[in-house]
Amino acid sequence: MIGAIVPFLSLLLFSTCAQAATMVVSKPCYEKGEIISTSFDGAHGVGIWIGLYLKQYVLEGSPLPGLTENKLSEWILTCGERDDCPQWPSEGTVIFNTDNLAYGEYVISMSGDRGDLNAQAQSQVFMVDAHCPDPENHDWIPATETQQRSPCPFLNTIANHGFINRNGTFIDVEDMANKLELVYNVASEFIMANPIEQAIECDQTYFDENGIRRIDLKILFDGNCEEHEASMVRADKFFGKEESKDVDDRLLNGLLRMNKGENYLTLDDVFHYQGDRIADSLLKNPSTNFRDFDIGNMSTQGLFIFLLSKDKTLTTVEKDTVYFFMLEERLPSDFVMGALRDTPFNPDDDTDFISGLLAKSRINIETMINPPDIVLKTGGHFLGGN
Repeated sequence: MIGAIVPFLSLLLFSTCAQAATMVVSKPCYEKGEIISTSFDGAHGVGIWIGLYLKQYVLEGSPLPGLTENKLSEWILTCGERDDCPQWPSEGTVIFNTDNLAYGEYVISMSGDRGDLNAQAQSQVFMVDAHCPDPENHDWIPATETQQRSPCPFLNTIANHGFINRNGTFIDVEDMANKLELVYNVASEFIMANPIEQAIECDQTYFDENGIRRIDLKILFDGNCEEHEASMVRADKFFGKEESKDVDDRLLNGLLRMNKGENYLTLDDVFHYQGDRIADSLLKNPSTNFRDFDIGNMSTQGLFIFLLSKDKTLTTVEKDTVYFFMLEERLPSDFVMGALRDTPFNPDDDTDFISGLLAKSRINIETMINPPDIVLKTGGHFLGGN
């Protein structure tokens, strides 16, 4: 009996050691010519190599690409040599040069015992880029082609300003909620309990090696969950998947034409416009199907535009603010975080007046999802009404 248990205990101890291994790079972005410094701890076994890969080649839960697949950008043994190690350290630091690396997202992985391709540790995602942003710099820098963005302008804007990872990946969801509160003054507990909880339920988040829940922004384009038809300024996916990822000038101009002759939009203007977008989608898009959680998402999105305004009642917002926010996903030049009031807005708090505004927004969305026939036949304002 004891003889049978000993191998099991040995396997258990090996698994525990392997799971405990960690690997960390020194910063989130490197420019050409810089040295990538990588520290590791808990390495178990011999014949262990550390490899540098483009992120796209390393699939979560899958073995590392084979050494003959030409997907390994650089590698080194844990002792810092390439021939052999007199001893195999369990912890240490190795370095890689960036001179010959292509620009893009990378990870560094540690092989298993005796070079096994089942990695025992992997670093966080990091960038090799021509210009790395200063994490303390919140100037607006538009996303490059290699940086991820989402269908949500609120998230994209804080990424463009560097409040969350500018590359749009490996974002700590709790930190994201805190940064949304910091910038837009909406309570982080509301963010965690609603959009982030929805992303978790839709399996759009993941845990890193340290147990921190993270998200990559492009997953929010998933039509099975976060993304919905009748977006305010993006075309329905039915009319072109790639086109739906970009702001549609026609739709944005349609929004800004509301409240003609004035330089601001009212809450009713946005509600009216959202209703027209829903009617348009129901009329022209045979795949349109609004789910229960779409109602919450759409009602929140319509209301939250007013968090950008100078109006403390959240009932008007300047058109030029909406234009640059939606089109360029940038904060207004005169925007002051927290200027509307000292405490964050919390739509889940019945004593907060924003709760009533959200309820009104929700009723508007629910009504237009099941409209009278006359609305679908005429199309309302958006389809040519007054």
